[in-house]
Amino acid sequence: MPNMLYETRNVRFYIDESLPCLVNEWDGFIKSQDFREAILKLVDVLRQQKEIYPKLSMLADTRTLGILSREDLEWVTKEVNPLYVDAGITHEAFLLSDDAFGASALNRYTQQTTEHGIFTVKLFSDIGDAKAWLSIEMADNAD
Repeated sequence: MPNMLYETRNVRFYIDESLPCLVNEWDGFIKSQDFREAILKLVDVLRQQKEIYPKLSMLADTRTLGILSREDLEWVTKEVNPLYVDAGITHEAFLLSDDAFGASALNRYTQQTTEHGIFTVKLFSDIGDAKAWLSIEMADNAD
């Protein structure tokens, strides 16, 4: 069992030291206010962990996440993504939701983030593929 950095009923954050990456696992329906609070906590944890792991990436497991509002996704795109960049994130992998609406929302988020050149985001259905991609990308970006 990984060492949890943060945990609520709907979300868990921990470091996968093999990459390293900050894994954020989302589960079930989450209210907008709770989602935003968890995302801001994710930013705080990310900043703390980047001091320990300078080449830290992110892996968001949204396979069992409920539907998010368009407003929450826009908030992440406009308000939070710059915070991720300020914290040093260059790559994020998402494990895609099995839910068609959730997958569509993540596709839209990925497209908007990538189009604006904020950082590189890629969607996966397999956790092994996501970790392999992060490992290769972060090795390619090593100083």
